[in-house]
Amino acid sequence: MEHTGVHLRKISRELSLAMGVIQYHLDALEKERKVISRRRGFYKRFYPTLAFGDRELEIMDVLAEETERDLLLFLMQNPNTTQKELSGYARISPSSINWHMQRLSKSRLVETTREGANVRYHVKVNRSEILTLLKNHHPTVWERWADRLADILSE
Repeated sequence: MEHTGVHLRKISRELSLAMGVIQYHLDALEKERKVISRRRGFYKRFYPTLAFGDRELEIMDVLAEETERDLLLFLMQNPNTTQKELSGYARISPSSINWHMQRLSKSRLVETTREGANVRYHVKVNRSEILTLLKNHHPTVWERWADRLADILSE
């Protein structure tokens, strides 16, 4: 299950097959309803059919993207974080943070509140659902974040 939500180019790299061959077989699998695809931004990701509900697919799409996944996990640890705090944590510009946070808000995983001039963000969905999907489908990320995530689980 480590390859759940993988995109076309990564499948091609890992299997050492041409993109056209991969596309042909993925199209056939989609027609047979063995896999489903979802487009988010520049990537089209593939998932086993019936393995996930719509909500879980939204979360899986975010977990597959490094910057947004890291921002989401940081927000789980630090609710009501400002754009400036996120920018300092991620070491990217406030405008880039704004772009990523709009995508997370659009996916209904993060909620925005305004306090005067500050915009604060917090995770809107069940944290244990996110952590379960992360642990089961992104084990290398889980291991990297394990110490920090253990604190979240104990709350």
